[in-house]
Amino acid sequence: MKRPRSEWEHIGCEVQLRRFKQMCHVNINRKLKELMGEEAEFCGLQEKTIHAIMTGQSPIVSIMATGQGKSMLFMLPAYCVSGGTMVVIVPLCLLQEDLERRCREAHIECVQWDSRRPHETACIVLVTPESAVTKTFDTYINRLRSTYQLDRVVIDECHVVLDSGPDFRPKLRALGAEIV
Repeated sequence: MKRPRSEWEHIGCEVQLRRFKQMCHVNINRKLKELMGEEAEFCGLQEKTIHAIMTGQSPIVSIMATGQGKSMLFMLPAYCVSGGTMVVIVPLCLLQEDLERRCREAHIECVQWDSRRPHETACIVLVTPESAVTKTFDTYINRLRSTYQLDRVVIDECHVVLDSGPDFRPKLRALGAEIV
């Protein structure tokens, strides 16, 4: 027997539903130009993948070469519709810093996960694989889910798992079971 939803759960669910409806109606070409400049255009699989993200399809796997704009796949949706949180698992610390800088320059609210500040949130939260499988982060994700703020979990640069041996970053390999 299901427990009845409280009033705040109904409100949170309605807010999330409104956010997803907004995403479905965004002109992603116009928003790309607004974010990156009038000459900006989608390249390769970007437009098709962003459309899939904006219409709520899941799971999505997008394989793109270096420099083809994979980061735009989570930056543009966060730029288009605020209010939710997109968790981006990034295995490389330098890449985390670069992504945070790029989000800041684009005026997208972004933070790097820090277990000492587990209540800090933003449109984009960057986290390492090792932190993503901790109890503290699990509590954080569950809080986002229960308040209807979790929009999507993205694993960036997941090819490093395929390119490495079994001893490289074992937490990265365990991530799939933890995030589901």
